[in-house]
Amino acid sequence: MKIGARTFKSGLAILIALSIPALFNVYDGFALAGISAVASMQPSVKKSFQTLKDRITANTIGGIVAVITVLLFGNSFVMISIAATILIAILHQFKLNNVIVLSTITLIVIMMSTDHPILISAAIRVLATVVGVVSAFLINGLFLPPKYDEKLFHLNNQVTDDLSRFIRTSLRKNIQYPMMRRDLSNLDKSISKMKTYLGHLIDGDLRRFFRKTEFSYARTIVVYRQFIRTTEAAYNLVKTLHQAENVYNHFPNEMRQLLIERLETLMSAHEQIILKWNGRVLPEEVNFITHKATLRKSFMDSFFNEANLESYMKNDYGQSNAVIHIMSAVLDYEESLQHLNKLVSSFKKNHNEKVAEIKELH
Repeated sequence: MKIGARTFKSGLAILIALSIPALFNVYDGFALAGISAVASMQPSVKKSFQTLKDRITANTIGGIVAVITVLLFGNSFVMISIAATILIAILHQFKLNNVIVLSTITLIVIMMSTDHPILISAAIRVLATVVGVVSAFLINGLFLPPKYDEKLFHLNNQVTDDLSRFIRTSLRKNIQYPMMRRDLSNLDKSISKMKTYLGHLIDGDLRRFFRKTEFSYARTIVVYRQFIRTTEAAYNLVKTLHQAENVYNHFPNEMRQLLIERLETLMSAHEQIILKWNGRVLPEEVNFITHKATLRKSFMDSFFNEANLESYMKNDYGQSNAVIHIMSAVLDYEESLQHLNKLVSSFKKNHNEKVAEIKELH
């Protein structure tokens, strides 16, 4: 059994949320504080802050609806159901759908309470939910904040390694077609997960607002976005080689060798750029575009010549188009690497606060 950081933080938030009312000897409705804490724990600080605002607003509305209903019509089961319906309609109107459940629970608890006058009961229970939400927000932002940059980096590194292996296997014509289709599906899911991590990273870290690195943080987001774009380009290249396997297998030997050499250069550059971002390669290194420029020209000429072969023009342009698709995928990968290399080099030269240093996985 593994207890992750978010699980641990949820337990800690519950402890704090329950302890605060106990310090003031307020035990009525304090269970709502714990419920609010666990329901408000979010994967990012920005979402926690949004949840903080929404839950306070929604529970305040719920408390008001509960008080008005009890004072005017009583707290029968019928009136509780009517009040809940009205509350849900109001929250829908204010686009607070994500906090309907907890707000409705708060309303029901308030209306069914008979220990205190309704106004006092409502105030206690609304404050209890506020205590829980605030506890979750502070714990999530200040204690063991999620390091989505590290998660994103390591996942990107893993996917890049897989893609490089699949490219090399495809070029050597020893790939299992059905298994490759499954592997491509898994890689697509991993890239989607990388985008999710990037979204959480954009949402931010609460500690970031207390240090003077806002600009470098924004540039970090730009770099990681390009990392994902480059990984997608490599994925598209693997997919194109997979789909055009028959066309590639009929390439002349010289053309295949040019393609293999070009892609080996690009994959090596991709690996070195990752090492550069992690501080293991100097910023001015990885000049893969100027290197072997003559071979790049030969590579381009061979593809254009292959696409223009007269044998491809006999009523079927499919093979000719496949050649162009392969070349296009290679060039897209190359351009993405060029841009990524510039971004990483610029970042490493201009920012010394080590935002981009990533710990190794153990």
